[in-house]
Amino acid sequence: MYDVKPEINALLESIPGVTVTDAFPKGPADTPRITFYELGNSDPLTIANEPLSDIAIQIDVWHKRSTGPLAAAVDDAMNGIGFRRQMAADIPDPSGLKRKTMRYRGVVDTRTGRVTQ
Repeated sequence: MYDVKPEINALLESIPGVTVTDAFPKGPADTPRITFYELGNSDPLTIANEPLSDIAIQIDVWHKRSTGPLAAAVDDAMNGIGFRRQMAADIPDPSGLKRKTMRYRGVVDTRTGRVTQ
């Protein structure tokens, strides 16, 4: 199993003016914020030493006004390392914050770190 979370965390932290964490914001003062977590991490070949890991990541962009610019920056960053967006949707949040959910997928070669589809 390949742990891509440290790489994704560093990548998202390189986006200026945003906090990256695994905790949802408590209110408008906690935005802009990006949260992410691993949805799945499986061995598509089911062979010894797991040379490949099929990884799915969910990323949520939170803002009090608009998620558009941050969502575009996230998409550029994730595409830059080989992950492809499978879906994106605006999700109503009871707090009144704007929330964009995006899901990404990539198959990581655990020997080289290269991401393919």
